[in-house]
Amino acid sequence: MDLSVIVVSYNVRYFLEQCLHSVFRASEGIACEIFVVDNNSGDGSAAMVKTLFPEVKLITNDKNPGFSSANNQALGTASGRYILLLNPDTIIEEDTFTGCIRFMEEHRDAGALGVRMINGRGRLLPESKRALPTPSTAFFKMTGLARLFPRSAIFNRYYMGYLDDLKTTRADIISGAFMFLKREAVEKTGLLDERFFMYGEDVDYSYRTQKAGFNNYYFPGVRIIHFKGESTKKEHLNPVLHFYRAMAIFVKKHFSGGRHKILVFLINMAIFFSAGLSMLKKILRLAIALLFDGFAEKPFPRGRKTVIVSDKEGFGRIVSLLTAAGRRNEIAGRVAVSSGDDAEEVLGHISKLREIVSDKNIREVIYARRNMRASEIIDSMQALSGSITDTWIASSGEEYLLGSGRRSVICRKNCK
Repeated sequence: MDLSVIVVSYNVRYFLEQCLHSVFRASEGIACEIFVVDNNSGDGSAAMVKTLFPEVKLITNDKNPGFSSANNQALGTASGRYILLLNPDTIIEEDTFTGCIRFMEEHRDAGALGVRMINGRGRLLPESKRALPTPSTAFFKMTGLARLFPRSAIFNRYYMGYLDDLKTTRADIISGAFMFLKREAVEKTGLLDERFFMYGEDVDYSYRTQKAGFNNYYFPGVRIIHFKGESTKKEHLNPVLHFYRAMAIFVKKHFSGGRHKILVFLINMAIFFSAGLSMLKKILRLAIALLFDGFAEKPFPRGRKTVIVSDKEGFGRIVSLLTAAGRRNEIAGRVAVSSGDDAEEVLGHISKLREIVSDKNIREVIYARRNMRASEIIDSMQALSGSITDTWIASSGEEYLLGSGRRSVICRKNCK
C-alpha cells in the first residue's frame, strides 16, 4: 500500500463530500486506502460516506473524542508507506499525492511534509510554514509583534514571514490540515498526544518528529484549498478555549525548564489576556449576529454583481440554485472555461477573469467544479487574491456552494 489518507470529520457533510471527491481524483494510479473517522456528526456525514463512497474505511464514534484521538484510531490500522492526515474542509489538486510521494522519495531525511495552503478567498494561509513556538517566538506572536513586523526574522519567526513562500524550505511545524508523513517517522514518533483535543496536536507532533531524527519540509509545489475552521464553527466559544489550552499544554510539556521560567510566565499571561480578548470579540460578534440575523445571514446581498465560471449547462444550474436558495444576485454573465465558447452570456475566458472582475466591478465569483480541475480553480483564485471579491465553489451536481465566512454553505434545499 503506497498511501493511507485519514480524514477526521465533525459536522462538515458538504465540505467532506468535496474533499473526498478530490482525494479520489488524486489517488488515481496509486495504491491508496482512505479512512474517514466521524466524531458523532449530526448532519448525516457518515450516511453520506456510506452511500457515495463505499470504498472508504469508515469509523464512526458515538461521541466526539477530539481530533488527536480520532486520528489515532485510523493510524493504528493504516498500512501505507506514507500517511496523510487531512482536514475535511480541504480540496486538493489532482497531482497532490504523486507530487508528495516524489518529494519524500527524493528527500530521505524527511519525516513530515506540508504544502502551500490557500483559503477560500485565494489567499496564502501563513500556517503553511511555521517555526517551533519556543517561548520567545510564541511570546512575539501572542503579543502581536509578529503582525507588526511580518517580515522580521526575529519578531515573525513563527510564521517564517522573512522567507519566500514560493520556495521549498525546512519548516519546524507542519499543519495538521495537511500533514504528509513517512511511515518510518510515524513508527518512531508514535501516536498523536490525545491531550490536544482540537488544536496544538500538529505543533506537538511536528516537534516530536524532529526529535525522532527527521526533518520537516514546506513544499509549495503542491497546493490545496483549506476553507479553515468549518468544524469549529459548531462549537461557538469553545475553539478559543481549546486553542489557548493547547498552547499552555505545549509550553508546559516541552519548555518547563529553569531558563524558560520567566518567558513561560509571560506566555501564560499573554495566553490568558488573548483568550479573554478573543472570547469578548466572539461574544460581541454573536450578539450583533443575533440582533441583525436577517441581514448577516445573506452572503449575497442584493446589488452585488456575480460572475459564474462554468460551461453553459453548469451556468444554468447555478443560477437555478441561487434562485432556489433565495439569493438575489445580480448575475453579470458567464466566464468560459474552454476556448471557442462564445455564447451570448459569455464575458470572456477564465484567463481574463481578473480583468473582467475589475472592469465589471464584480464582487462574487462562483466556480463550477463539474468541468474544472482543482488546479485550475486554485490558479484562478490566487490570481484574484489581491482583489475584494468573494469566491465560491459549486459542487459537481450544482446542489450547493462552498465558501469562507460565517455562512459558508449555500444549498438548493435547506442545509443541515
